[in-house]
Parts: sequence; structure tokens; C-alpha cells
Amino acid sequence: MTTYRRRLPTTILLSVMGAVTVAMLAVGLHIGQLVTALWLLAPLAEGLAYLVALAVYLPVMTVLVRRRGVAACAAGLVLTVTGLAAPVTLQFTPELRVPLRFHLERFAFTQVAELAREGRLPAERLHSYLGAELPSHLCFVSANCRVSTLGTSGGRPVLFLPDWLGIPDDALGYAHFTGEATGSFDAYGMRVCPTTHLGDGWWWMDRCRGPRQS
Repeated sequence: MTTYRRRLPTTILLSVMGAVTVAMLAVGLHIGQLVTALWLLAPLAEGLAYLVALAVYLPVMTVLVRRRGVAACAAGLVLTVTGLAAPVTLQFTPELRVPLRFHLERFAFTQVAELAREGRLPAERLHSYLGAELPSHLCFVSANCRVSTLGTSGGRPVLFLPDWLGIPDDALGYAHFTGEATGSFDAYGMRVCPTTHLGDGWWWMDRCRGPRQS
């Protein structure tokens, strides 16, 4: 197998490393969904992801170093450091993770808002406690593959996509406002407020700080 790896073109080896790095970035960006889905097993899943990444990075970097290509080694090192640092960094810096995820997946958030605006989501389910199921190709944008409403702001419904769901309740996530974003809302039992404006009417909903807003 080692001989086979040595014969592979450098571009292919770097492409493999790049794919692993993208996967590790996805783990970091969607850590809330991972915790929601696996709960106590989430650290084990994250650890397994690291083991798989190391199983790719270490032998490929060894081959690149032996080939003595400075540019390739530098690119491989950047991919390795990024892939290994990304999940932990994003997990513990929500101020980085939240806007980065939104802008990378903006197309999906836009599609969800359009579905609601055009009435293509069942109204009775959209306004129910759990919300309406999203089309399968948009499930990655919500921790439970659903979009619900938190209530109204300025007489217009506030859409909510959970980024994380607690057991058995509580949630943090992304909300879409039509107009001014004010007030506090009940997100599956947790009091949340719009704290970070992301664009196109989308806000990050975090725990309310200070006096309770009305």
C-alpha cells in the first residue's frame, strides 16, 4: 500500500487531504447537530473523526516530505493543521462558527425562507411545536430537519432553524425576521433573543442576557 501511495500524483494526494479537511470543517461547523443526534456519544464520534483524519494525514505527509516538494509539503501542512484544529476551534468559538456556517450555507437558509414565504411548507405544521419537516436536501441546515416559528415580531412570524437541541428541551439556532428583530422568544423551553445579525433578515438566537426582554 505504501508503494502504491508513493506512485500516486501529488495532486491526488493533496486532493485526498483536502477532502478530509473539508469533512473535519463540516464536523466543526455542525457540532451542534452532532451533539443533538448523538448526545453523550458525540465526543466518541468526534474522536473517531480525528482518528480517521490522522490515518490519512500522517502517511500522506510522510510521502510528501520524502518527495521533497516544498510547495506540496507546505500545502499538506496547512491542510493538516486546518483539519485538526478546525473542529475544536469552531466548537469553542461560536462567535466564529455561527457567522461562518451561515455564510457558507447561505443558499440553504435562503431557500428555507423562500419556502415559508411562498407557502410551500404546511402552515399547521410550521406553527406547531416541532415545526414542519424540511425537504431532505435541506436537512443539513437544521438540527432536527425541521423549521418552526418562535412567535411573531411586528405581526410577522419568526422562522427558527435549531442549530442545537437539548435533551429533552431547549434550543439555540438561527431565526429569520421580516422587519425589526426585537423581543425574547421561547425556543423549545429556552428563552432566546436575537444577538447577532447575519444578513437577509437572519439572526443568531442565543440565551437572553440581562433583564428579560418583552
